Amino acid sequence: MRAASLKALAAITIWGASFVATKVVVAQIDPLALVTLRTFGGAVVLYALMRVRGRWDGWIRDRLLLDLAVLGLVGIALHLAIQAVGLTLTSATTTGWMVALSPVFIALLSWRFLGERFGAHKVAGFALAMGGALLIVVAQAGGLDVLALPSTVGDVLVFSSAITWAVYSVLSKRVAGRRRPGVLMTHVMALGCLWTLPAFVAREGWQAPGRLDATGWLALGFLAVFVSALAQLFWYDALAELDASQVGVFLYIEPLVTLALAALLLGEPVRPLTLAGGGAILAGVWLVTRAARRPARRA
Repeated sequence: MRAASLKALAAITIWGASFVATKVVVAQIDPLALVTLRTFGGAVVLYALMRVRGRWDGWIRDRLLLDLAVLGLVGIALHLAIQAVGLTLTSATTTGWMVALSPVFIALLSWRFLGERFGAHKVAGFALAMGGALLIVVAQAGGLDVLALPSTVGDVLVFSSAITWAVYSVLSKRVAGRRRPGVLMTHVMALGCLWTLPAFVAREGWQAPGRLDATGWLALGFLAVFVSALAQLFWYDALAELDASQVGVFLYIEPLVTLALAALLLGEPVRPLTLAGGGAILAGVWLVTRAARRPARRA
């Protein structure tokens, strides 16, 4: 159990650091190039790791492939592209807090489309989390006059990425259990890369690596190898040994990891209003998910 907890903590720490790494890379290359290179690398590493561990079931060729293509479009291509563009305009800290809203939107979509309950405590949690998100937007803008600021556009984009991840998570329930999780994720990652590839080629994205300095290469490698591959396997291993509710507790740590690393590595300020908004988000997420926590996969 201790090893499984350490794997869950490692996955969450890696994912929390992903927003900082993405911020570093999009300062040097186009967001679309980042998404394509990251997902290509992630798919290759995931495939290799699944083969080494003897868990590769073979390439999928049946109708399931169509479902995985949709997941690749929503959960990889759109989700990561929206997030990467948003990070060119807003902070890694804000992004970490906004993405923490995903379980709230997952619960809302599950109520609307899957018939799951959305009782009074979930309504209260939703309202509290949305209020926290608004506080963070105001804190990022430095005041109430937020509508014309680039940072607010970035905030809206990363907020939207929490919604795309929720849509992906709900759609993922259609394929869960039909193949090994790592095999499914390898296909989703590869198909997500294929969705962005035409635009990547049209924009001559293959020239992007030449614009990366040593720090940019390290950040891109971290995103491909650790975020998109190793963290996935750590998470699945933890879920195989622990209850979903036990693993789900670690999700609350993710935005705190982002906050600490963004302050340390990027020099992003830690504002009291941001902390208040983040606290409201975590409290809202707890209220929404306290009945049954079902942690979602991350890309």
